[in-house]
Amino acid sequence: MVAFTYLSAVAAFFASVSTVYGASGITTFNDYGTQTGVACSGYKPTNSQGSNIYAAAIGDLSPVWTGPKCQGSLDPKKCNGHGGCTNCAGPACPGQGTCGKCFNIKCTGPLNGETSGKCSGKTVKVKVVDACPSEHPLNYCKTPAFGGTTPALGSCEAPGVNQFDIATSARAALSSYKYNLYIDIEGPVAC
Repeated sequence: MVAFTYLSAVAAFFASVSTVYGASGITTFNDYGTQTGVACSGYKPTNSQGSNIYAAAIGDLSPVWTGPKCQGSLDPKKCNGHGGCTNCAGPACPGQGTCGKCFNIKCTGPLNGETSGKCSGKTVKVKVVDACPSEHPLNYCKTPAFGGTTPALGSCEAPGVNQFDIATSARAALSSYKYNLYIDIEGPVAC
């Protein structure tokens, strides 16, 4: 009877813990302080989201994304043919299930083959306060298909890739590389 009670308590504990998983992905960097808002209601567009917690967005094509994909469509008329957009209004992202969740992020290497830096070995905590919609002209207009030069991996356009867009202030804590990174992801974790 004691063994059954103990096993029941252990099972109840693990059932109450949110799913924590490890995955790999990539990160781009964004200065949230230059934005006027973020997709997740109740959060401010600031790089810091608390004590040593950085702002982040998750791409809506990422496996870690929960909720419906952001609403929108790819419209070449919004692109200037040189990687920029002329009408940069983006889609709405109602029901994003990752808002407010935290993840641990660690650099595993440079995304573009850069050789003049290294990963710090440190882990940073990020909180999801925004979305990186694949159908936002600021993202898809950067890709070669619309006249830009940014690969799909660097613009939230790669299906099945865990894409995080992390506050620029986290870059130095993750690595001395100048550009985007391959990362390990753990989470969701406690904020």
